[in-house]
Formats: sequence, C-alpha cells, structure tokens
Amino acid sequence: MNDDVLQRNIRQTVASLGLSLKGRTVLTEAASGPYCVTPLIAAMAGAHVIAFGKSTRHGSVEEVFAHLEQRLRACGVDDCTLTDSLTPEVIGAADIITNSGHLRPLDADKLRHTKPGAVVSLMYEAWELRDSDVDIKACKNRKIPVGGLNERHPAVGVFEYLGDMAAVLIERGGLTVRDEKIVLLCNNEFGPYIAKTLCAKGVRLGVIATQTHRERYPADAAWLSDTPGRLNDHDFRDASAVVFTAYPFDQVWISPHGPYPVTFFQEHFPRAVIMRFAGDIDTAALDTAGIRYFPQDVTSGHMGVLPSDVGYEPVIRLQAGGLRVGQAMLEDSFDVNGQSIGGIITT
Repeated sequence: MNDDVLQRNIRQTVASLGLSLKGRTVLTEAASGPYCVTPLIAAMAGAHVIAFGKSTRHGSVEEVFAHLEQRLRACGVDDCTLTDSLTPEVIGAADIITNSGHLRPLDADKLRHTKPGAVVSLMYEAWELRDSDVDIKACKNRKIPVGGLNERHPAVGVFEYLGDMAAVLIERGGLTVRDEKIVLLCNNEFGPYIAKTLCAKGVRLGVIATQTHRERYPADAAWLSDTPGRLNDHDFRDASAVVFTAYPFDQVWISPHGPYPVTFFQEHFPRAVIMRFAGDIDTAALDTAGIRYFPQDVTSGHMGVLPSDVGYEPVIRLQAGGLRVGQAMLEDSFDVNGQSIGGIITT
C-alpha cells in the first residue's frame, strides 16, 4: 500500500472509531510488513508512541526502524520513539500496552514495571486470548485492566476478512477455490464468516460445525454434521481440502485419540489436504497416516494464515480497534457509534 493510500485509510479508520489518544503514551511493537501500521495509527490518533523492535527472520531491527521512520514521515507524524530495549522505564511510561508480538509474553516480570492506571489492550477478541500472550494472574494482582476487541463491530469488521484469509490459505496450499469441493471443520465463531465468502467464491462447501451456529451458515453450504462422529450422507468423500479451525488454538485437536481422530479423515476424506486455519494438530500422527496438511510449520497456538496475508486494510482495522479498546478502558466507556467496541476481561 503506497503512503498516500495508507495515510488516508488510517485517517478514515481513526475517524470512524473516534480514536483519540492525545496525552496518552502507547507502548507497542515496531514490526515489518502490514503490522508496521500499529505505531502509525497510535501516533496519528495523537498518542506519544514507544515502538519496541527486534531483529527477526523478516528483517533486522535497523531495517524495520528505517522503514517505520519513512512511513512516519510520509504520514506527517513524528511523536514516536523507536527502541530495541524494553527497559522498566519504557514499560512504566505507558498508559496503553498492546499485546503485540514483540512485546509478548506480557508476563509478571514485565508487568511489575507498569504504572498505576495502565491498561493492556488485546489486538483480538477476548475468547482468543492465549496464556502465553498475557499473564492474567499478574494483571489481576496489579489491578491492570485487560480488554478484548469486538472484531465484529461495524467500524472494525475484521471477521468479514476471514473467508478471504481461508481462500488465500487454500490457494497457497496448491488448490484453486472456484468449483473446488471443500469441507469446513469448525467449532468457533469463525465458521459462518469463512463459509459465506467461500460459497460466494464458488466453493462447493460441506460444513461440520457446532449446532448453535447452524442457522448462520449460508443455505448453499451442505450441512454434514455437528460432530465428526455422526456424518450425514454426503458426497464429499472426494473433497480436496478440509479447512480446519478449532478453539482453543493451542489444544491438539487432530491426533490418534483426540476430539478429531486421524482415522476420521482417513475414512471420510482420504484425498483431502488439511488446511490449518487455526488449532493445533499432531503432525507426526498425520505423517504416519499419510494425511497431508498445510502449512507444514505453524507455531503452537497460532493461526496458519493471518489478516496481513490479505493485505493492509484488515490489519489497520484490527490494530485501530485494539487501540480503541485501550482508549475505552481509560475512559471507562466502550460505546462506539451505539455498539460496544469490546470489554474488560479482568480488572
């Protein structure tokens, strides 16, 4: 995304959310790719930003800082301090701390340096929280509010990109989307959004999902079951893929004796590649059984595809929404345009 479009997109999102951080200090990450936008958003909303960076496989910290400095200049903001040292003074200066990648884990050792009144803002929904991201017990002990985002708020709308993310995953896995016969195996809120987009893109979709969400799936998706143990009669035995998403994301769901046994896939979908949207799997057991999966390597508890794989726009919406939750906690008001932007997990 070029600088002019990026700046316009951020300003529109900041305005639609009523994001105003003037007089606040935000501690977040300095990252590469689309996730470079977090400090830009906070700075353009009036905050003093401290962006912590480090070298990764995606680039050196020097490269990340140089790119971010260029973006900051292009967006006309300069109240951003870049640092590669997460000192007690840096942590203690923040009013809002994001749970962004480079700051994780937000553990007791880091959180003990927070100042009174500081808040931790999650850049995702509360139910997606991983223990490895934020030490909730430490937050409770220090009375640090932790807030989760409502990603379905109209001014955020990140769930609308879930289907596009699934399509990217399928294509990266070597398949086409249109006219492909695919099964969606899902136990969480993602399912209806993924199904809506995949059906609109021409996928012949079969669904195995929780009964409570059944009415939210598109009519042109075939309902196979609410549990892998009892499948309706179906013609998806030759499905080319199973898009798999299950929560908690750090639980092993597909294994010899897990909730979704390896034998289930051998029996019902022998040709299918398991597309790892979210949720851990026993890769060794799948290798032994000759069942293919993609991507090959996914960190436990993490997703196999990210909003950034679709582009900048969903990341801008997601990160701005997370920052708006931080503002909401500081102001003790979660109403944004008549709907809740999120909520506090713990105080």
